[in-house]
Amino acid sequence: MRKGALVKKFKVGIALGGGGARGLAHIGILEVIGQSGLAIDAIAGTSMGAVVGALYAAASDARAVEKNLAGFIGSKAVGEAAAFFSKKASTMPFGKILSAAKQFFIMNRAVIGPSIISAEQIEAIFSELHLPGTFDDLKISFCSVATDMGKGDEKIFSSGNLKEAVLASSSIPGIFPPVKIDGSYYLDGGTVNSVPVSPLKPCCDFVIACDARPVRKMISSFERGLAILSRADAISSYKLSDLQIEQADFIIKPDTSNIHWADFKKMDYCIEEGRDAAKKCLKELQKAILWAKINSFPRRLFSKNVEFPKE
Repeated sequence: MRKGALVKKFKVGIALGGGGARGLAHIGILEVIGQSGLAIDAIAGTSMGAVVGALYAAASDARAVEKNLAGFIGSKAVGEAAAFFSKKASTMPFGKILSAAKQFFIMNRAVIGPSIISAEQIEAIFSELHLPGTFDDLKISFCSVATDMGKGDEKIFSSGNLKEAVLASSSIPGIFPPVKIDGSYYLDGGTVNSVPVSPLKPCCDFVIACDARPVRKMISSFERGLAILSRADAISSYKLSDLQIEQADFIIKPDTSNIHWADFKKMDYCIEEGRDAAKKCLKELQKAILWAKINSFPRRLFSKNVEFPKE
């Protein structure tokens, strides 16, 4: 709260979830919200949401984020890594053999080592992402969410080395290696908080959740135990995320379910889907924020502004 002000500023926060390439829709959502004149006061991001969120917090310009990520995705290091996971299996006999060989290679790397992609490779990939040095260099308050492997708990990064924090939030288990920060190892925040609404609740009066998760598909038969285990884990994860997202005051869900998480060639499509989703609900969002401002006035009277905790 400004010195002499009697009413705490009404703050809007936005939670950007994971989803790999699907999370690029966040760029389109941020663009439409920014063009509407609505100011975002705080951002929380998980995985791809942390990447987009950090870049937007630095530039406060969705177009600049799009340009930055276009260069990042177009780099050789990112292209090779994405192509390895996003290619569909061929229906031709030789294609099936190649697909089986690739799956065996992936499983072998995951079994004998901590990840499929090495620490050196991931360093090369993230060097293409032009992030500021620290959280203090950002124009908008920002935090990223990661999973503390040792404690099995959520870790919120809001200070220190920005690149490390974003990388920790984006390290997909088994694919990227764990990120070591101050003696602890961290992985993708999607394991504990796929759309991080909760970090924003203490410091914001209104929280928008951007949910780029795929729609749950109906599966009618299960012939293998591994498929049953995988389905059970997916259900548990999705239900937890549903409960977490329900804390938001407003939810925007772009239609990107048909996009593979590693298909970054669909960047333009995903961004456009984000724009479309935001435009469709913009008037409803503006109305919800107006009512929230009115209803929160008594609570904001003589209150102090709250920021992300600095660790």
